[in-house]
Amino acid sequence: MKLTYWIAENVNGEKTDAIIARTKHDCEQKVLAYAIATEYGQPIKKSFLYNDAFDLFEIATSKDGGR
Repeated sequence: MKLTYWIAENVNGEKTDAIIARTKHDCEQKVLAYAIATEYGQPIKKSFLYNDAFDLFEIATSKDGGR
């Protein structure tokens, strides 16, 4: 299976400060609604493959959490 998401990274912050969403439009809207737009980069499309729910859990909880 494949999981695709969009991420806008905080320019001066940690990876955990990034804004993530299902679509590019949603990511852009979250940046405008919850943050100062100049503090975030342009949304970037990311995706990864996983086999089952445990595989997805393992990827999400590993170091750097797939972000």
